[in-house]
Amino acid sequence: MDPDALTQEQLAERAGITLERVRQLVALGVLSPTDGTFRRRDVLQARVVEGLEGKGIDAEALAAALTAGELSLAYLEHQGRRHVPSERTFRQVAGEIGISVETLQQVFVAFGFPRPDADELMRQEDEEALRALPVLLGAGVDEGRVLQMARVWGDSVRRVAQFQVHYLHTVIEEPFRRRGMRDNEAYEAAVREVALRSGRLGEELIGWLLRRHAEGFMTEHQFDHVETALENVGVRARSPKSIGAAAFADLTGYTHLTEEAGDEVAASTSLALAQLVSEIAAQHHGDVVKMLGDGVHFHFGDAADAVRASLEVVRAVEPRGLPPAHVGVNAGPMIYDEGDYFGRTVNIAARIAAKASANQVFVGEDLVSVVEPQGFSFREVGQFGLKGIAQPVTIFEAVEP
Repeated sequence: MDPDALTQEQLAERAGITLERVRQLVALGVLSPTDGTFRRRDVLQARVVEGLEGKGIDAEALAAALTAGELSLAYLEHQGRRHVPSERTFRQVAGEIGISVETLQQVFVAFGFPRPDADELMRQEDEEALRALPVLLGAGVDEGRVLQMARVWGDSVRRVAQFQVHYLHTVIEEPFRRRGMRDNEAYEAAVREVALRSGRLGEELIGWLLRRHAEGFMTEHQFDHVETALENVGVRARSPKSIGAAAFADLTGYTHLTEEAGDEVAASTSLALAQLVSEIAAQHHGDVVKMLGDGVHFHFGDAADAVRASLEVVRAVEPRGLPPAHVGVNAGPMIYDEGDYFGRTVNIAARIAAKASANQVFVGEDLVSVVEPQGFSFREVGQFGLKGIAQPVTIFEAVEP
């Protein structure tokens, strides 16, 4: 007797369904026993069928798609795997950590998950992942700041996970569809040839990227503490801080392009712009804060770098086959929070960008007052009233020799 073989009763128990349901799935051809016994794979597939039925897809419809060869349950089997629960509920874990269960529930919502029930058993992996919570709270970090951390991490990783699936469908599967494979076949081929062969590459890549980026930011942070110590003992004065700048670059005529050429061309244009501005930002010690479809929001630690990068964007777009660009730049204090920059400086930069025409780089008076032009010059354009800004702002154009 094969020790891995399962009877109907064992299958029903492990899958959490009735014997009658097992017999129905066999009759429909959804489950196919061998010599009257089942395998672990059948347990997973039975669970998948139950999950799909809960979403409104009945077993008869699945059977029809399976018979027609348009569907396979193989790639859905991972959804039938049950996560190992811990022996403690969310309420119990919250009590051990020393926070209210409501706060723990809010942490999960901030991470981007459904709000768990207080008496629901927590997954083992969840308990392990939450080990940092008591450390943070014990160090005096208030609950609001813990929720902020959860929101930033959750949103960032959720975006990566969402894009990963989108990329699989639109990029990895597409070559297989072009070979004439049906949708289901193309997906299975993509999983078999790419997803399974790459293993846990996605998780490993996220870990590697986090370490590499954290290394740069942490080094800069530690240097700042060293300078503070040297200044406090009167050994060395702190290096003067550069004035940071915000820049907004937009493509001229993007809306018209979308209307004329369609969404696919517009999406391709946005992708090319994202690649270009990332390269230029890195060359000029800046960061892309966020892409805005037909535009980009930059941040620079030095205002002169912001001007040089903006001028390069204007020069570089058309040779890359992109529509002309126009840029607005301003310098001054900004508030950083949750990966974004806010404040008057940022608002003015965005408003200035809207005043510029194709191939122009407009800058604010605040930037002109703190930058010594090198490799470019400023030409006064005039005073403008900007939406949401109380006083008129004198705008200059940055031009190269």
